[in-house]
Amino acid sequence: MATHQALKNGDILHCMFSKFNTHQFDYRRNDLQHSERARREALARSARVCKAFRDAALPILWARLHNLTPFFRLLSTCIVVQETYLGPRVSKKCVYALGEDSVRREEIERLRHYGALIRAVEWNNYATSDTPGHHDYIEGSSLKQLRLLVGDVPSDPLLPNLDTLSWKLTLIKDPASLSILMSPALKTLQIDSVYDKGEWQPLIEQLLPASLPISPNLEHLRLNCTAYYSELRLSPEATRPISELRSLRSLTLLFPTHETWNEIRLDAVLDALQLLAPLTRLERLEFRPGHIVAGSTAPALSSRGDPLFPNLQQLKFHQISCGPSSHALIEALRTPSLRRLEASSEYRNNAALKDMFAAVARCFPNLQSIYSMISQDDEADRSEYDRQSPLEEIISPLLSVRSMEMLAILGEIRPRHTVGDADLEAISAAWPRLQVLDLAGFPPPSTPDGQRLYIGMSPLASLATRCPGLQRLVLASLDMMSLSTSRALEDEYPRTDNQLRSLTFREVHGTEADCVRCGRALDRLFPHLNVVKELVDGTLPGGLNTTQAYAQVHSPHSLRYKLFSTIKAYQDARN
Repeated sequence: MATHQALKNGDILHCMFSKFNTHQFDYRRNDLQHSERARREALARSARVCKAFRDAALPILWARLHNLTPFFRLLSTCIVVQETYLGPRVSKKCVYALGEDSVRREEIERLRHYGALIRAVEWNNYATSDTPGHHDYIEGSSLKQLRLLVGDVPSDPLLPNLDTLSWKLTLIKDPASLSILMSPALKTLQIDSVYDKGEWQPLIEQLLPASLPISPNLEHLRLNCTAYYSELRLSPEATRPISELRSLRSLTLLFPTHETWNEIRLDAVLDALQLLAPLTRLERLEFRPGHIVAGSTAPALSSRGDPLFPNLQQLKFHQISCGPSSHALIEALRTPSLRRLEASSEYRNNAALKDMFAAVARCFPNLQSIYSMISQDDEADRSEYDRQSPLEEIISPLLSVRSMEMLAILGEIRPRHTVGDADLEAISAAWPRLQVLDLAGFPPPSTPDGQRLYIGMSPLASLATRCPGLQRLVLASLDMMSLSTSRALEDEYPRTDNQLRSLTFREVHGTEADCVRCGRALDRLFPHLNVVKELVDGTLPGGLNTTQAYAQVHSPHSLRYKLFSTIKAYQDARN
């Protein structure tokens, strides 16, 4: 039978097979017909149909690889050196290595042909344990052998169109060997996850200067060194080659924080930041330099007038301690351009936490978003456990930052930090552009006799009228009995056009009769609520197992369920 003319058209074939790109393929959980294995097999079988299908399918099949094992296996000298059986429903694990024998010229040409098709080598989130090659990897010395076979010619890279490269540091034996995979087209490089103990510091300090100059157009660099019990820290030798990447827009530097193996002086961290100053296009910085200890601060940074990174918009700190070291880092990175701050931090007392927020407000005056994960360090001040600390008292320095749109504080919220009506009133008055407020971990304050003062309806009304762009609100409690019965709802809670879509309370207090009146008030304040989501998959209360929590949240007898059901009924009546 003759092939239909439509299937001879290159544009039509390209459109057909483009549906098999990883970002367009219809992945479905627990569905073998829509898995990564099915995607690869469909492309491989199509490539064997005819030349037209081959030319359309192969570029998509080879465009994104989980690892370079299929690429190395194009060479006849690539052999299995270790094979492990992982189970009947799991693909086996194979370790491949290149032998020392020479290969024919045709094999090198074939290698270059397929190398030109590869666009990304990175972890595929849809690859599962039964996906062929999921557990395979290349033995570390093979990169060096490949470099000897192909030759290291910067003007003729082996992977000329490679855009993204993720590689494990444990798979690199020779610092110069990674250069065989680099090319001027590379935009994203991720060197990740070292869990084995070893001499990794010298390898990193030699690897970066040998590899990074080959890819001067890098825009995203992630160096994630998580080798525990190994001497790893940010050093000038590792920092200098990074500073030459003038096109860099995103930089992640993660070093372990073990107190013995990864200790680094504060002045050394500040010196490293100073070395990175040529990265004027940097927009995002994720930073964990190691276990910082006290040291003399660098005068050049402390007295600096201009921002170190003038275009920095996102900053993420990992495991910093609220104190002089964190203040020095924040001061060093001072810039009016910062919009989003994420930090996981340890604190000893309320004063340390407040001082950190004061430094943030002072150094980032146009900040829009804060996502903070807090925990107490081992030397926390236990004397404050008996004293309630209202949230407004701790975040008061931030209230002067009028541009704030998001505040989320999670983690170990102690000693006795609370959120009450006054805190929410202060937040709604200070931040009219607020869109997200997540304070679910903060309990309500209590009276001297132990009675809890749950959040009432009045501050919710203030949020609805003062913050019209609010999108998500997560609080620990709601007191439905706070509704006034002496005034009409229409007078006390006027109808607004607030844009809130997601509203969550961990606890709801009152009676079934209060649900009707409170539901009506909330419908007037927040007419665009997506209550269906809350009814279907509401937040699970703490202290219960999944079955108990699900039953409590979704039970028709639950006050929360009745409250949101009432809101849904009022929405249906309006529509």
